[in-house]
Amino acid sequence: MSKLVTLYTKPGSCGQCTSTRRSLDGAKIPYQEIVVNPSDKQSIDELKLIAKKLGEPETMPYVMVLDLDTEDTDGWFGYRPDKIDALELEIAGMPGGQE
Repeated sequence: MSKLVTLYTKPGSCGQCTSTRRSLDGAKIPYQEIVVNPSDKQSIDELKLIAKKLGEPETMPYVMVLDLDTEDTDGWFGYRPDKIDALELEIAGMPGGQE
């Protein structure tokens, strides 16, 4: 079982984006970062739909976690150290680990 983590951030100074990035790095969780520019209306609209579906505020960053085995996705908006800690434990508990 392995996870693919994608971090959607906004350009410039974004405190929650920076905190999320630092926490993922500190937990040694590999991720791909995608910077969503204000001019990218399609991506912004898609993120708004995801936030509405999850019942969460549209606060950047958005972290999407894809389970590569089951193709299930999980995600959250904003800086969520609790979610990052849980993801770190989940990855560490995987056979073979993702280190």
